[in-house]
Formats: sequence, structure tokens, C-alpha cells
Amino acid sequence: MIVVRGIGTGPYVGVGQVRKIERDEDLLKLVGGEIVVVSRASRDMLSYLHRAGGVVTDYGGLTSHVAIVLREMKVPCVVGTGNGTEKLQENTIVTVDGNTGNIYQGFMEREGKKDTSLIYLPATNIKVNLNVPEIAWKVASLADGVGSIRIENSIIRTGKHPQILLEEGKLVQVIADAVRLIADAFCPKPVWFRTFDIPTDELKRLEGGIMEPAEKNPLMGLRGIHKDLKNPEILKAEFNAIMELIDEGYDNLGVKIPLVRDVSEYQEAKKVMKEVGLKPHRDLPVGASIETPSAVFTLEEFIKDGMDFATLGMSDMAMCSLAVDRRGVRVAKHFNLTHPSVLTMIKTVIETCNQQGIESCICGYAGSDPDIVRWLVKTGITSISTNPDQILKIRKVVDIAERTLIQRELA
Repeated sequence: MIVVRGIGTGPYVGVGQVRKIERDEDLLKLVGGEIVVVSRASRDMLSYLHRAGGVVTDYGGLTSHVAIVLREMKVPCVVGTGNGTEKLQENTIVTVDGNTGNIYQGFMEREGKKDTSLIYLPATNIKVNLNVPEIAWKVASLADGVGSIRIENSIIRTGKHPQILLEEGKLVQVIADAVRLIADAFCPKPVWFRTFDIPTDELKRLEGGIMEPAEKNPLMGLRGIHKDLKNPEILKAEFNAIMELIDEGYDNLGVKIPLVRDVSEYQEAKKVMKEVGLKPHRDLPVGASIETPSAVFTLEEFIKDGMDFATLGMSDMAMCSLAVDRRGVRVAKHFNLTHPSVLTMIKTVIETCNQQGIESCICGYAGSDPDIVRWLVKTGITSISTNPDQILKIRKVVDIAERTLIQRELA
């Protein structure tokens, strides 16, 4: 019997006893294998949730950071149930189906499909997004590079706010150690490091998190490069970590600047790079993550300033364009990655990059959606960065899409 429904975030299924998380102390009592039920899941919980038999939330969406990381960790997860914390009773046995989004009473066996895909080699580069450095060696042979190192998870696993790590003199080393694992596994394939993009609410539970402001809508608030530019010492630490790796001989690293609103933020970030001794576009490739309409319509200014690559974030683009909080249950029906306005902007960026000989790369959830990926291939995107568990599938999707285009051209 289905107890509650939500949004499934991946193909995994888990069975276990319900454990409700109402206070931070409840996380400390988890022993592993439980079905964790929580109103909202935040990044700082990930160091506990990776051992869960499944995770169910009242709020959150398919593109939330927690959903993406749990999928990477192969933890069954259903988000956005609306009332899971009310419907699911403590200590009862339930089955969480991350594929359908259903939570069943008791044990429900589901036939799983094994991926028997061959490794397809399409012309479009297939890269991977990485939140967990330790899995880099498992996927390096399957991907053409890393489209986005999301270092935030490595920071949050320390349990300390970046400012505390900075004051303790540990921030540079924490970043360098995590990035080194990935750069080493993928060498000589390109690996792009994304500077911090952590909403304020996901830092509050950490030691020192009290310094973060209270925001009603953190996803539209103080985050991305704007947040780091307000505390340039944090940004310098990030760039110092990259410089340390370059000094060690790693020559496959690049840096991308996230959630830029206009070229001034991009220029200011590169100015900070120069202050620590890094020469943008000479010592390493530097690009921008185009996730806002303002960045789309001023793209020529970024190119004029110097841009080695551009990554695309369709989730934030849709949120900004449609005025929809992508974590909001009440407005979830209005969140649409394929809204005509979003697709028009994405197409504009891809076409402009192709005209200028600049690599364009989709990152985030959209890179794992076969329908969106087919459209991106048709539109002419250079590379697609997908989730670790989707690499083989997306390779096949892209290969078939490319062959279809060629056949149509020859017909």
C-alpha cells in the first residue's frame, strides 16, 4: 500500500525503519540503514544521510543539492512529499522507491534493471559533475572530464563554516585535498573547479554558522560569486588551493565562476585570482556559469573580457526567469526547465559560444534528462556534464541523437 507520494530522485530503492529528524540531536542517533524522514534536508546533514537506507522530505525538489548528492551516493530519496513527516510513523517499516517517488508500507520488492550499456563514444564530450571526491576513480574512465567540482560537500563534511576553517588555517588544505583526488583520477582530462555556491541556510547548522544572515528565500539571496566577493579572503583561499595544485604539476584544472549577474562580478573574481598570483587564461582556463537572464543578455561582454568556456545551469535559469523558488512545493508546478523562455536563452548562449569557438557545457540536473539532452545536442552544445550514475546512459542517448541528426542531413 502506498502511504505517501513525492518526487523520486533516482533509480534506487531502500527498506528500513522510519526515523524522524526534528532536531539536530536526532541526526547523532542514526546508526545506519534507517529511512530518514525530515521536513527539509540541508547540505550539512549529508555527513549523516549517506548511511541512511533512504531519505524522505516534505520539501525540496529534484534539482536540490541534497537530492543530487544522495543520488551520487546511491541513497534512495523521495523529496517534496508535502506531508511525509505526518503520514510516516516512527519505527514502522517502509519501502522508499526513488524511481517512482512512492513510499510503501512494509517491504515491497521491485524488479531492478541492470545497465548493460556499451560505452558509446559520441562526438559531444560527456563529462561528470562531482560532489564526492572519493568516487572520482570509479568514474574517471567513463567520462571525458569533470564539468563541475562542487567542493561545498567537502567543506560541510568538516562540520565547520568556511570562515572558521579559514581562521584555523585549514581552508586551503581542505579544498586542495579534495580537488587533488579528482584531478589525479582524471588527469589529463579537464577538470573544472566551481568556486563556492552555498545558500546561507545550508551553512547555519555548521560551527560558526550563526554569522549567516536569516533569509526568506536563500536560493535568490546571498550565494554564488556575489557571496564570495563580499568576503574576498574566502575566495583567495579557494584560488590559493588551486594554485597549490598547479605548483604540484596538475595542468588539467580550470576555474568557473558561478551565478554571475554581470561581467563586473566576473572581472572582480579574476582580479582576486591575480592577487594570489594566478594568471587567468594563462595559468589555467577560466569560465563563467551562465545561470541568470542578465548574464545571457550581456554574454558578449564576458567574451570580450576573456572566457575560455561557459557552463549552463538550467535549474537556476528557470528559477530566475519564471520567478519560482525551485525548492518550493507550493509553486513546483510552475518550475519548468523546458519553458520556451529558458530554452530560448540556452540556445542563445550555445549559438554565441559556437560562433566564438568557446566550449559550452550543460551542468546540473538537465544533463541527466534524456529529452533535454537530445534537444541540447540538436542545438549544438559542445559538452554535457551529467551525474555519475548516468554517464553510460547519457553517452548512449547522445550517440543516438548525433546519428539521427546525421541521417536527417543525408536524407
